[in-house]
Amino acid sequence: MVKRSTLTLLKAQRGRVEKAVTQHDVAVESRLKLPSERDESVVMTPAEPDPAIKQAAIDIERGLQDTSNGLETNRVYKKLK
Repeated sequence: MVKRSTLTLLKAQRGRVEKAVTQHDVAVESRLKLPSERDESVVMTPAEPDPAIKQAAIDIERGLQDTSNGLETNRVYKKLK
């Protein structure tokens, strides 16, 4: 059983406790990172670049142009909004 003060603390911190939680749940929840904290994490950057990104860099160095329609599609989408 979780102490009432623990539930109150969780409600204040997370704002979404709807049912009783165990001490294990409290421990797990306290270790979770916010999205902004995960974005700043060093382990988010892999040691090796993605093969597709490597190929894109090689293609740009060779003078190849982007043939996707992403920019045009974005322009049309914004115009339709």
